[in-house]
Amino acid sequence: MIAISAVGRSTAVGAALLALAAPAPAVLAQDAEDIADVFIGTLERDGNDVILRRCDFVKNRYVLVDAAGRHAVGAVRKAKLPAYGEVIAHYAEGEGRSILRVERVEKLTPGKNCHLLDALDKAG
Repeated sequence: MIAISAVGRSTAVGAALLALAAPAPAVLAQDAEDIADVFIGTLERDGNDVILRRCDFVKNRYVLVDAAGRHAVGAVRKAKLPAYGEVIAHYAEGEGRSILRVERVEKLTPGKNCHLLDALDKAG
């Protein structure tokens, strides 16, 4: 039988705890990046583009493009715009523009607008 001193046991326990606290493998971090976000706003046409104006005071604008293997933007093009919608997408930047790579669009409601200032402009 091998005797382990108190210092040896402390070192072994410390090493085991350190191994448990080590960061998760890079694969998990990469998987987390693949999770799409929800962007809520008004979908509109801007020339040939379909854009989303966020439901916030700044009204950030995003150009919508289909994510790989998806066809969500084509369905939006066929809808009566402007429309309220919830866009499930991945954010990207390109050519100085904010882009959403769209997985799907939910709660598309033609004729609805989530911007209070737009409604006030029409009323006044």
